[in-house]
Amino acid sequence: MIDNLDKELVFQLQKDAKRSYADLGKLLHVAETTVRNRIKQLIKKKIIKIAAISDPKVLGYQFMGIMGLQVRLEDLRVVAEHLAKHPNVCYVISTTGRYDLIAIVFCKSSSEFAGFMENEVATIPSVLRTETFVSLNIFKGQESGLDTRQLISNLSTL
Repeated sequence: MIDNLDKELVFQLQKDAKRSYADLGKLLHVAETTVRNRIKQLIKKKIIKIAAISDPKVLGYQFMGIMGLQVRLEDLRVVAEHLAKHPNVCYVISTTGRYDLIAIVFCKSSSEFAGFMENEVATIPSVLRTETFVSLNIFKGQESGLDTRQLISNLSTL
């Protein structure tokens, strides 16, 4: 799938996606054109995306809640789509186990989150139960992204 050079390129881009092809080439002891072509292929194969990631805390969103929702299964998709349309909801997945949906919600304060729960979530008839986990500290990853470096390291090379 990807080789060691591709892995290292992904690692370096995760650290600093604005780094030039020339700098990456020098760092990895390969030609700038090799770096350019490899990155182009990684994007084409949809292994990576180059994107700007904002920091919610810097933007004033001091509260992050991870919400587990039990819903009527026949309405799962409708509930997921309803939540996904809300601007404070940044992540919605369906799951197995205790909760049918997991949502990650960013708010400026706990009182804003309380309003979200009262005015949005509580008005969805198919939501049977919720449980919210409030983020206190992040030890791996970042507020707006997942740390996938170890997943990439574990990939077998060609």
